[in-house]
Amino acid sequence: MLVLLISLVLSSVTRAEQMTTRDAPMATLLGFFDALSVENYPHSNMQDWVTDDFLIFEMGQAFSWDDFAAFLAEASYDTWVSTEWRLSEARVSLTEGAAHISYVNRGEFVYPDPDNPGQQLKESNMWLESVYLINEEGQFRIKFLQSDNVSRVVESLP
Repeated sequence: MLVLLISLVLSSVTRAEQMTTRDAPMATLLGFFDALSVENYPHSNMQDWVTDDFLIFEMGQAFSWDDFAAFLAEASYDTWVSTEWRLSEARVSLTEGAAHISYVNRGEFVYPDPDNPGQQLKESNMWLESVYLINEEGQFRIKFLQSDNVSRVVESLP
């Protein structure tokens, strides 16, 4: 009976540790999207969320962080009104020192219409995404983000 009780206690401690461990990569992913939001961009601590050799593969192109920041500047990201990402169906896999997360990302953006001054557009997207994170000095950071757009709807706001 004592052995069974000890086994149950150890099992719950292991599950609690596993949940905490799985929460750390998700916290990094959510922190990245928070730092990327127009309300916080450019975020002075983006390097807290990505590695020095970070790579994002989006729209059929590979971008380093500096390349992606230049792409955002070219898209006049600093004039956008709002950005929102809703992540769901996250699957977290852990290995020693690394994590992989696959998830569905639904995003909604409001920004000025580049072809019609004074008009705003609302863009709704759904992506299937995957990130690879590594643990650097006790902190998970995103090394690679793969994004495949599943749907995109753009509408003019009244």
